Amino acid sequence: MRRALDSLYKLCGVLAAAAMLMIAALILAQVFLRFFGSQIRSADDISGWALVATIILGLAPTYRHNAHIRVTLLLDRFPLGTPFRAFLERAVTALSIVLVGWAAYVSVHFVWESYIYNELNQGLLAVPMWIPQFFMAFGFLVFLIALVDDLVVGLMGGRQSHLAAAAAGDEMPGER
Repeated sequence: MRRALDSLYKLCGVLAAAAMLMIAALILAQVFLRFFGSQIRSADDISGWALVATIILGLAPTYRHNAHIRVTLLLDRFPLGTPFRAFLERAVTALSIVLVGWAAYVSVHFVWESYIYNELNQGLLAVPMWIPQFFMAFGFLVFLIALVDDLVVGLMGGRQSHLAAAAAGDEMPGER
């Protein structure tokens, strides 16, 4: 099960990186095509969708590697390894599950409605909106899975992934 979950988190990271590369490729293509008086139709729409995909799909892998910005003002008042600190970490994770669960639910519902009503993009390309919206819903669902995974690990006496990554000095590529 651990290998499957880690593969899922890695897949999200790869998809986020691919979306970011798509943005860069679109920008470069647009710059190049302007020399010839041309452009890519709906490049701004596609770039916007890719930006959302980059951000949302990147949530789970960055969380697992302790690369999120965390406000630990309250948590830092208690030393690492104390029972109350562990309780607070789990409580914060549980609250995050509620909030991300809500975002995942709303996103999935949003995609479903776009699909059943055959909503199309109003830009130059008539793209079914459920296609770009799917990546947002998928990213939130995987982030929810990562949070539940961490809470279960924490409740079973293990160390949550972001805490283990922080203790190991794990860094995302390009940090420092």
